[in-house]
Amino acid sequence: MNEEGREYGRGDAAIREHLTRIAEGNGVLLRVQRQPCTGPAGARLSERVRMIFDVAAFDLWVDQGELVAGATDERTPLLSADEDEPWWTLLGHPLTRVAAHDAGGSLVQFRADDASPKILVLAAEGDAISVHALV
Repeated sequence: MNEEGREYGRGDAAIREHLTRIAEGNGVLLRVQRQPCTGPAGARLSERVRMIFDVAAFDLWVDQGELVAGATDERTPLLSADEDEPWWTLLGHPLTRVAAHDAGGSLVQFRADDASPKILVLAAEGDAISVHALV
């Protein structure tokens, strides 16, 4: 059965649940790909983000203002984000914690508390995905 395009969850809580399962499986981030938005916002906003862990891979996109996670769609060509900020500092490191962010979206922590953790915010911003580092 082809799972491309199959939706896993919609909304911040569903995204956190999916990422929490990856963290519980000690998922290590192997690769990140993205489809940048067109225009000046493309440097920081994406239409689609693909996160590839050793235990799972999935795509994120925004539909009607909500973040959606689903099966990777290999028909959608994405650019490597492995050398982009903040991803290059996270490759090869485990996802350790996922929580709600007070301003909306999800806090996603890579590396343990005692191993120089890096915390990102994943959120919908209009019709795009915003990813920025807190720590």
